[in-house]
Amino acid sequence: MSFPLNDPRVEHLVVLMMENRSFDHLIGLLKSEIDDLRGVAPGDYSNPDTAGNLLPVIDDAEYQGQLVADPGHDFNDVYLQMYGTPFNGAFARTPTMTGFVKSYEQQAGVSTGAAVMSCFKPEQLPTLSALAREYAVCDQWFSSVPGPTLPNRAFAHFGTSFGRLDMSPDYFRAQPSIYHRLRRAGKSGKIYYYAKWSGTQGMTFLLADQRDFFGLFGDFKKACERNTLPAYSFVEPAYSDNAGELATDQHPDHNVLQGDNFIRRVYETIRSNDACWKSTMLVIVWDEHGGLFDHEIPPVVQPDDFSSQAPPFNFDRLGVRVPAIVVSPYIDARVEHTVYEHASIPATVTEQFIGDPRTTSPHSREQHANTFMHLFTRDLNDPRTDAPDFATSRAAPRTRARRTGRDPASSLHLHQVRELHTLLMRVDPVFARTLQPQAVSTEAEANKFIASAMRAIHRERS
Repeated sequence: MSFPLNDPRVEHLVVLMMENRSFDHLIGLLKSEIDDLRGVAPGDYSNPDTAGNLLPVIDDAEYQGQLVADPGHDFNDVYLQMYGTPFNGAFARTPTMTGFVKSYEQQAGVSTGAAVMSCFKPEQLPTLSALAREYAVCDQWFSSVPGPTLPNRAFAHFGTSFGRLDMSPDYFRAQPSIYHRLRRAGKSGKIYYYAKWSGTQGMTFLLADQRDFFGLFGDFKKACERNTLPAYSFVEPAYSDNAGELATDQHPDHNVLQGDNFIRRVYETIRSNDACWKSTMLVIVWDEHGGLFDHEIPPVVQPDDFSSQAPPFNFDRLGVRVPAIVVSPYIDARVEHTVYEHASIPATVTEQFIGDPRTTSPHSREQHANTFMHLFTRDLNDPRTDAPDFATSRAAPRTRARRTGRDPASSLHLHQVRELHTLLMRVDPVFARTLQPQAVSTEAEANKFIASAMRAIHRERS
């Protein structure tokens, strides 16, 4: 059954989801420029270290190299960050947001965890800052769970994580995603991942009938140029350095400026065709905070249909706040204080292209998630034709590329490797047995493994 378009100003909804940075860390310091933004100024907040010294928020974040280890962001890490004490099997009443430094010191084995209190000056991130000034910056968008990448991305793709808080590579298999639901409604949805060597965080639910749910970033660019985007597009950055090309996902310790430049590429790609620009809403958001400080207390939320036993969690409180900006020619500059989470994404897609999420969405969190179509301030016949002046921000310094791919594989890369190997064992077990995921230790090795696995999957699906 096909449902009518709910709002004629949006024929295409595009979500760009980046990796592992908190709101205060990336755009909190815009508080000095944007009235009513719930951000920070240096010294506003502090966290104690393991010796009891208070380390304040400071404006000295660096693009790369400041974090000597990936800050913890699994469930137990996030609990410590939110509550200031280790998880003992029961949730405390209210988060204090005082355990970020202690968590990082434990994770990294460093004498001081000051790096997780560091924030970027607005001029360091010219694209993100300009878009936040010019469109709707959402200062109450929280990750869906106090945990890592995959369960948080699951809420964006499915409206739930099915009771999981871990990075299991296969627990989404055969579940109905927002892409399936769009197809049933006579609409289209697609995940555009950057390149085969980078892979996609959506591989966990790629089945035999789902090849048309995926494309590459080059396909996204062509669709924008021709104004042929699907109703819903989910864009993924490059998750690793490869052959001189730097990662754009901003996952620690990837170069943050490269990610800022990629955000501009996505924005300008949409603007490359005026008809595409006038019919597209772009949402830029991060999957989770990556262990970096944020001061806002995550609110309680409608419990999910599922609960976790190990660790015990009822999915009734959101995770740490993340940056989020909604861009459209029908949105004037504003700060939006509505509480959003990643389930707001499929809820809004459902509201716009399928039907009322309160009755048509399959899971409780999505049914009750706030949607963002109300952010429009302009009529259909009055779209904005101006563009952000990215040059108003002081030019960010040039950064030197690292010896690409020789760094140790991050936890994200290793999870991708395991995810793909699990999928290959289902679709091409003979080839899968020739691979050695346990031998992958560097980013270059992860890239090679991912590219080989992706080629085999595409061959199998041909």
